[in-house]
Amino acid sequence: MGTGKLFHFTQSGLDNVWLANGWRVTKTPYGPSFSIERLDGLHEALARFIVESPLPMRGQDARYLRVMLDLSQADMGKLLGVSRATVIRWENAAKAPLDRVHDIAVRATYAAHRDGGSLVAATIKALQEADEARHGRAYRAVFEANRKGWRLAA
Repeated sequence: MGTGKLFHFTQSGLDNVWLANGWRVTKTPYGPSFSIERLDGLHEALARFIVESPLPMRGQDARYLRVMLDLSQADMGKLLGVSRATVIRWENAAKAPLDRVHDIAVRATYAAHRDGGSLVAATIKALQEADEARHGRAYRAVFEANRKGWRLAA
């Protein structure tokens, strides 16, 4: 479980996340492999950190929250009243801070979804369902774990 060293968790898409424990490195014939305990809980903790942080939100933070909301760039734009191109610009400028109004809007959107029962949460659910209906299963690959490893679910 970690070796006393910090693990730079860049796989999150965030450049400022380091893990003190809860991770493990395993040697494989192909090189080192790592695993993280309770990954879903870590993702939620990271999102909560972004939303509650007093630091300005950066493009990579907005992207992380958008992915956690399971929204496309276009749907995030619709929800926030901006174009898809604006969302893309935020995400491409990973280290640049969002303007204050959009920073607040992204945080509030995620917080409303997390807390559920709000108009924002209902809107996000409707956008997700519309996206699923538009693209269907063609763009979804569902995998399941078993004793032998991971496989494409039937």
